[in-house]
Amino acid sequence: MARRPDHELTASVRPDGYLELFSRRTGKRHRCGPRGTTMWLALQRSDWQPESAAEEIAARLGVDPDSIRCDIDAWVSHFRETAE
Repeated sequence: MARRPDHELTASVRPDGYLELFSRRTGKRHRCGPRGTTMWLALQRSDWQPESAAEEIAARLGVDPDSIRCDIDAWVSHFRETAE
């Protein structure tokens, strides 16, 4: 199921390749390395559809989309839990 990020969430990719997420609602910041940045960008390009994002990343890396989907699900779950 697609779920867009909170509209109060600001995302920016820093020059060092790290994604910085900032929630104006909670005041929390989180920096993601290149792997998290890749997942965020793929989700964004796929209209927040984890299956499509996993297929995009898997095709680029030459790996099984199911393993990438597990990573994406865990990553998204982490952010949902910390936002509650």
